[in-house]
Amino acid sequence: MIKFFSTGYLSRYLLLTLFMLLLWIPSFLYPTAYSGISSYAFNLFSNITNQNLFLQTSISFVLTMLTALILNKVAIDNGFSSMVSTLVAFLYIILTSTITGESHNNPVIWINFILVFVLSNLLRLPYVNNTIPIVFNASFLLGIASLFYSQLIFLILFIWLAIIIHRVVSLRNIVVTIIGILLPYIFILTWFFFTNQLLENSFVLFDSLQIDIAPVFLNNTIDIIISFIFVCLIIISAFGIVGTLHVKNINLRKNLIITLFYIGVTFVILIIFSKSITSTILLSIPSVLIMGYWFSNISKVKWYNFILTVVVFLIFINQYIFLILDVIK
Repeated sequence: MIKFFSTGYLSRYLLLTLFMLLLWIPSFLYPTAYSGISSYAFNLFSNITNQNLFLQTSISFVLTMLTALILNKVAIDNGFSSMVSTLVAFLYIILTSTITGESHNNPVIWINFILVFVLSNLLRLPYVNNTIPIVFNASFLLGIASLFYSQLIFLILFIWLAIIIHRVVSLRNIVVTIIGILLPYIFILTWFFFTNQLLENSFVLFDSLQIDIAPVFLNNTIDIIISFIFVCLIIISAFGIVGTLHVKNINLRKNLIITLFYIGVTFVILIIFSKSITSTILLSIPSVLIMGYWFSNISKVKWYNFILTVVVFLIFINQYIFLILDVIK
């Protein structure tokens, strides 16, 4: 499976689309409403679509596929995978379908579509002479993403870490980062003020900033098994990469470190603030890049292929089991 998706033939992209469609069929037939952390931007979108769950799920399907393809290109452009690989796109599709329920219709799908551009900009830092536009773009996009979950504003720490790691630290870059991330809030709070909605809409906008360190647990056995396998694969890949950070390409080395910090900072944010199981999908972008790089640079992939095959099988069972039980009844 790893070697199969390590190529970029047109047939691979067609198979990815078909594969993803099969995974999402249950969600199209029985679309689920999102019920997790309050999300201002997603609530606004839901109201615009008149709570049309099928339309929301369809848009989420398109955004997930686009995110997978863009992330795959980011991986190729930055040396995380070979020039013709579709492995990262495949991993993203299966990882975002790990948990059942509202995993195919939630704000995180929209957030990830924005965050992939944030990461793409930060990975480009060593290749440009003027870093200010890159830093501003990443910060502004992060500000927009945080309109879905305001807790994401703390990912500014990740942007600062990327600036430090790539040694482009300057007062202008720091100031530009702050300005970029605050601009969406200045625009929207000004709109709230002039439309006399400042108090009520601000409450929804900043609701996810509530500190909540109580753990969240899965209650589906298959969810637990799949999640445990993926956590093990991510940890193995991360430690494997840490042991190979002597790669000659210094920019690749720094970008790998940045991606590892992405996982770390996001994980800490999820631990501290209001959260739901769905929010863990925020970890999928850096996780698939780490796994994609590791799987692309090891010689023996037999056991990894077997594990991924089992995971895909379990994911399909997980997505279809409710349909099967409904038919049986």
